[in-house]
Amino acid sequence: MAQQAWLWLGCLSMAAGAIFFGFGAERAKNDRWQVVYILNFFICAIAAVLYLATTQKQGFNVIFDRPTFWVRYVTWTFSTPLTIVLLSYLGKTKPAILGSMIGADVLMIATGFVATISPKPVTNLWYIVSCGFYLGLGYLLLKHYRNQAIDAFPRSKSVFNRLLTVHLVIWTLYPVVWILAGTGINAINSTTETALYTILDVAAKVGFGFLSLSSLQKLEKAGTQEVGFDRVPVSQ
Repeated sequence: MAQQAWLWLGCLSMAAGAIFFGFGAERAKNDRWQVVYILNFFICAIAAVLYLATTQKQGFNVIFDRPTFWVRYVTWTFSTPLTIVLLSYLGKTKPAILGSMIGADVLMIATGFVATISPKPVTNLWYIVSCGFYLGLGYLLLKHYRNQAIDAFPRSKSVFNRLLTVHLVIWTLYPVVWILAGTGINAINSTTETALYTILDVAAKVGFGFLSLSSLQKLEKAGTQEVGFDRVPVSQ
């Protein structure tokens, strides 16, 4: 029962976030704000669908005696690349780096899924591979993404440092939950696992969405003359 409550909480939180960002996109004051709202809308909408499915016990199987919501990995494959696109839109990331980050992200999720459906100890091998792709993604964010963002917006270094810190802290906690849950050392039960994933998902999607809006506002206040991939005067 407690696990079901957490799943419904996730569903309602994501739906509320999607509604908020959807209305925001409709009322956005210009194109660049609309793009940020739209990206956040789809990130939350995808997550809302995930949680709705889990409340109906869909996308769930017992795999090697481990209760597994494998549908999480399906939705993460769609939602997390959009988060990277959102970051890149704010930071004016070059296409090659954007593509590399999305590639590392998708491989991280794909190999994490394989780890989840593999028997032990094979699961540990795939977990390590997945963490390796995450480290690669972290390197791209901390080095290339940050450098390009600061080059594009030299007066807004603190904005991108905050975005990266929040993003990496939240995303780093996912593999920690994975290894503590039944997929790993089985130190926490399935209800606690669901609660932790729900909290992380809401923070990574709804919470990070609000942070992205705040960051865009700070970029404008700093007098930045270009936001996103295109040069657009702030006065427009």
